[in-house]
Amino acid sequence: MSAGVRLLLVITHVLMLRNGTTAVQDNFTLNIGLIESWAPLFNQLLIEQNLTTKWKNYTLHIPNPKSHFDKMLKAKALLHKNDIHVVLGPYDDSISIVTEKVKIPYLCTTAVKKFHDSSLHIMPPLSDFSQAMYDVTTRYGFDKVSLFYDDDQGVFIMEKLLMNHDMTVKAWRIDTHSDPKLLKKQAREHLVNMRRAFVQKSIIFCNEDNTRIILDQARSLAMLSNPYVWFFFDPGDQLSYVFKQFPDVVLNFTSLSLINSTTINGYSPFPILNRLNLSLASDAVTILDSSLKRLSENMSENISSTLEFIFKNISVTGNTGNIEFDQNGSRYNYNIFLKEVEELETFQIGEWKSHPREMENRLRMSNLARSARNMSFPLKGRKVPVVMILEKPFTMKKRDADTRLGNDRFEGFAVDLITEVARMQDFDFEIYLVNDGKFGSKLPNGEWNGMIGELLAGNATMSVAPLSINSQREMAVDFTKPFMTRYISVLMRLPETESTFFEFLNPLHHTVWFCTFGAFVVVSIILYGFEKFGVGHNKDYPSITFRESFWFVFGSLLQGSTESSPNTLPGRILTSAWWFFALILISSYTANLAAFLTVKKINTPIKSVTDLASQTKIKYGTVKSSGIMAFFEQTNIDHFSKMWAHMSEIEPSSMVDSTEEGFRKVKTEDYAFFWDTTVNTYKTIEDCDFMEIGPYFDPKGFGIGVPPGAIYREDLSMAILRLSDSGYLHQLENKWWGSRNCPDFSKPTADETSALQLENVAGVFFILMGGIGCAAIACGLEHFAKVVKKASTTVSILHTLIWQ
Repeated sequence: MSAGVRLLLVITHVLMLRNGTTAVQDNFTLNIGLIESWAPLFNQLLIEQNLTTKWKNYTLHIPNPKSHFDKMLKAKALLHKNDIHVVLGPYDDSISIVTEKVKIPYLCTTAVKKFHDSSLHIMPPLSDFSQAMYDVTTRYGFDKVSLFYDDDQGVFIMEKLLMNHDMTVKAWRIDTHSDPKLLKKQAREHLVNMRRAFVQKSIIFCNEDNTRIILDQARSLAMLSNPYVWFFFDPGDQLSYVFKQFPDVVLNFTSLSLINSTTINGYSPFPILNRLNLSLASDAVTILDSSLKRLSENMSENISSTLEFIFKNISVTGNTGNIEFDQNGSRYNYNIFLKEVEELETFQIGEWKSHPREMENRLRMSNLARSARNMSFPLKGRKVPVVMILEKPFTMKKRDADTRLGNDRFEGFAVDLITEVARMQDFDFEIYLVNDGKFGSKLPNGEWNGMIGELLAGNATMSVAPLSINSQREMAVDFTKPFMTRYISVLMRLPETESTFFEFLNPLHHTVWFCTFGAFVVVSIILYGFEKFGVGHNKDYPSITFRESFWFVFGSLLQGSTESSPNTLPGRILTSAWWFFALILISSYTANLAAFLTVKKINTPIKSVTDLASQTKIKYGTVKSSGIMAFFEQTNIDHFSKMWAHMSEIEPSSMVDSTEEGFRKVKTEDYAFFWDTTVNTYKTIEDCDFMEIGPYFDPKGFGIGVPPGAIYREDLSMAILRLSDSGYLHQLENKWWGSRNCPDFSKPTADETSALQLENVAGVFFILMGGIGCAAIACGLEHFAKVVKKASTTVSILHTLIWQ
């Protein structure tokens, strides 16, 4: 046995020989030894209740103890020097050992495990609070619960909750730190992890400051209201001032308290933070006052022993309810009250009794089903962060954004949408852009980047952007009803049109040109024949030679004038038909030529997505970590799977970091960009060098993203549905996609111009052929008439000769 231990035993033996006897006098004064931290509070309370004449208080001030043993020696000396009858205050291990040995009762005001027989605990043991919390969570049937604690006592709560094998417990410790920023960051991280684990019931076993920090962060994450439920260990109703800091939130709080009312009996000069200590001090006064009366009736030489006996058999009512101690000095036969905070008012909804063994008898609920509330929008009156991404025309910076502040820097479809939704739901918002410029995809380590990551990290209350809803994202966050449906299309650069010296030939098909030339030659020859051999030729008119016939027909075709003209009837009939032919042909040529000069015909080797998959000259890709990349990665469609293999393995450089980079590659390289039709269409409106290629595929909705379990999702969805029914969303679409400055080459080719085919102008050739036929008939009739006339003349001459 060491010398130190032997010395301790000697001192302990000396202390045991010392008794607490005091001469019994009529003017007896009770000497109370106060733990130093409690001296100001208790002395002030005695002054307020005018009890200073009955009792005398001594502060047990032990300056600079060198060791635990040194502190015990100094404490023993103080107790004997001041003839202390009872010690009062928070638990102190050294003083507890001394009071045990000298048989002086120790009224302890903290909930610690009892180690010594002489101590009596006014504060109920922590095991009872653990049992009460266990019973409450069991009665409510919680399957998941989170626990936030900031000291070792929280472990007792966790151990008790873990005894319920039907309930999963997630525990997070708040490390006390001098830097409030680190505390806030830590609390926020714990809350985000809690939300990721889909835990909606929480127990807070922390001091007032840490509780306020947790609730502040929970408010910024919209986690204070339904479906989130919060339980608090609040024996002295000290958190009411914390709850009052959330007047604009529909709270869902339940606390466990020792106090049956929202106020404390008697006047309190101390702030609300000392409410529990004040209640315990008041209860100590009640115990001492009642015990002093009984002591005067049973005065003995050993006052301390008599007091301990009286304490263990006392039954009084204080601020913390019924006060009784068992033979071990532990509090029993008392109640813990369950209080619910509703609209900043506190209502008692049940009580937990310490003495029954059966849970049904221990826990009595006046209203197990939580009181029905008129649940208002949890974001009402608040300013919430909204994450967006620069994507035309959804979110764009104004031209003079550098001279503007806040939300006024941005414009676009998404900005107009959230502005109207915020007006309808009566909340304010602050736009910020996602740092990494990503929409959101799951990383190999299980984390999310982009706007999805911002929602999961608790940095944003919602995301308003062209964020497509897919199964993977739905597993991470929640989405509202879609406010727009998007497809995937291909954006390409318009091919450069090649100019030639003979574009004037394009309005007519080469067959038409050959037929026209043939008609020109045939008509010229026939016209010459009619004029040469025509019967009705006028000798006063110059005759048309073979060469002049060609010149006349050519000049008529080009609407020119010639010196000679046909003067025979067949020649003029043929000329009339030729003029009609020339009129129609020249008019058609002129009209089609004008169309060719104004309308470009797009000749691109890529007509569809399948054409893109079957070639290797033009590269193609999309934005990394986007919903479209996820589509290609997960699709089972053959040509899309082939394209994904090409993009991800053969040409990984074809994947871009942003849409702007994709647009640049399309404009400067042989590159096709897969992206949302809404954005691609706007790009073709904005820049006439781009065109869209279909067909569209993979329809999905754009929705407002919110953190998982956010109750305000339904309110936002209802707002979107009302905007859709009222036509507001259609108005926004017309506003941002309605004005087109460039031709829409994604439309069918009916708007394109093609050369006139022979079947388009065959009618005029038929008319010309009819004219030739008519002229030939006329020519035949003329010759027949001439023959008849000549025959008639011959007969007349013969007749004359005969008769003469």
